[in-house]
Amino acid sequence: MKTSIALIASLATASAFAPTGTLPCSRTSSSTLSATRRESIEQLFGSTAAATAALVLTAAQPAAAATSKAEEAEFNELIEVLKARSEENSEANKNYAMRANKLAKQDFDDVKTRRPKLIIVSTTKGNKILTKEEFSTYNMDGKIDTVYGTRMKQGGGEMKDYNDITYVLKE
Repeated sequence: MKTSIALIASLATASAFAPTGTLPCSRTSSSTLSATRRESIEQLFGSTAAATAALVLTAAQPAAAATSKAEEAEFNELIEVLKARSEENSEANKNYAMRANKLAKQDFDDVKTRRPKLIIVSTTKGNKILTKEEFSTYNMDGKIDTVYGTRMKQGGGEMKDYNDITYVLKE
């Protein structure tokens, strides 16, 4: 509170040296207060610049305090839950950290299944990356064409190259 009063006082002294014309205010701050309250603030502080600063400080202070208290309470609750969980699992975590084989296959056996399967599909605007699920949905709906590349035969002529597959998204 003392800092806001000091800030308002410094703005009031700085506004004494400001030009006497009115400064443009943002529409949202001026429309939130009634005209009489706005005039009383202007009379109290002497200029529109100081009045605007006072208006911003008085309007933002209670809302910020209420939200910060709620966020702080939620944060403290989360910390307490995490501390309780850590205390419950402390012995198991110590045993797991002290195991001899830290690169065991059991820790990494799902490395290939964890990776998402992504498929590149050509569109009129460029290439698009789809997940396996999205691709199968588009494919079942008949929105994807499969185009095979061609390669040269040994004796001459062309044949389909089933290793060179391009998926094209119909739009």
